[in-house]
Amino acid sequence: MNTLPLNNFSISYSPSISNQKLNPNKPYKLLAQNIDSIEKLTKESNPIEYPTRMLLNLLKSGLTGKPADEKLFTGRNYEDWARMYNLSHQNAVMPVVLEGLENNSNIKVPDNIKQNMEINKEFAKNYHSQQEWILKKFTEMTSANGIDTVQMKGIGFSMNYPNPTSRFGGDIDIYNYKHGTDPSKPENNMSFIVDKIAKKHGMKYENHGYKHSQLTFHKMPIENHRSFLNVESSSLAKKMNSYLYKVLKPTQEILPHGTKILVPSKEFNTVFISFHAMQHYLGGGINFHHLADWAVHINKHGLKIPEEAKDTKLEKFMYAFTNLANKHLGTNIKVPENKKLEDSIFNRILNPDMSESGLVKPNTKNPFKITKYKIKAIIDRTKTQNEFWGTKNTVIGNMFKSFIIHLKNPKLFINAFTKL
Repeated sequence: MNTLPLNNFSISYSPSISNQKLNPNKPYKLLAQNIDSIEKLTKESNPIEYPTRMLLNLLKSGLTGKPADEKLFTGRNYEDWARMYNLSHQNAVMPVVLEGLENNSNIKVPDNIKQNMEINKEFAKNYHSQQEWILKKFTEMTSANGIDTVQMKGIGFSMNYPNPTSRFGGDIDIYNYKHGTDPSKPENNMSFIVDKIAKKHGMKYENHGYKHSQLTFHKMPIENHRSFLNVESSSLAKKMNSYLYKVLKPTQEILPHGTKILVPSKEFNTVFISFHAMQHYLGGGINFHHLADWAVHINKHGLKIPEEAKDTKLEKFMYAFTNLANKHLGTNIKVPENKKLEDSIFNRILNPDMSESGLVKPNTKNPFKITKYKIKAIIDRTKTQNEFWGTKNTVIGNMFKSFIIHLKNPKLFINAFTKL
């Protein structure tokens, strides 16, 4: 069977497909199998209209269980479906899109495209199971040392989806605090202690700055948070980080294979999920996966803007993101419109390699061209940051910060000149 190509996205959204048996009691090996590919049809940065509309229609059906607009799929050719396939993979929503197809038996899809979608869905299911096993072992380790572990976003949040295992997972985000203490008090944060415990257990450790470290357990990246947000980036981030401590209020969630974990409150998720998406909007990488998470969250819990977020850019982003979910993914929450911001977010999703000012990421391995692009990107980003965050950053200051961060991590320093 021919298989459609997997784009080279980071593990955050689309890990390599593997042959993995569904068994949460044993670790999995992340070994990709060789796959036969056909021609990739979505190289251009601007996907044509029909594949995008097809994806959103099916994603909405997969999330809500409601019928898709069958007329939209009448007369669609193989190229339309292949573009839709690649777009859904790029946006890490393919398993839910497939469920949308399964809800609409009258919509006919080319056999090999559906078969490849089924491969992706099976991988997402296995990867979800793998993450559950890893999280189970990790929390057993922290618990044995008098530490409670809260899992944020990711696999814990997936339990809000109609089918949790169809939400693509990436890394595992955690926050650790001393058992029996108040998790809202930053002094009970056990992040650095967990780093030491993890290293004693042979886990790979990387310092990723003031916000989190990265631990690797059975090849799975785990972000161990010191803070929830990039508190040094803006006064808004610092303010909302303090709010997140206040509303963390962990509760128990039970994963599909019975693993009990702690997850944050709905109030925490309202800010954490939207702030995370807003950061991706400003810094690159926002996609329909983020919008699907937001739609699932507000569909279940509604939208209540905390006082701390009112009259801020975060409030405006929440409203714009909610209107996009209303228009495309079946939610129905009335909020003020901001068509300019809504269009901007939507365009950033569809054009991930283009900045707000039109700067396009080059397709090159030339270190001089990569460096030139990154300098221009810093200039672009500085302007956006100051406009959106209310900061007074300078290009020279941001370049110096980036240099120091990369200097502290040799791998990051090399990547600064060799990878985009």
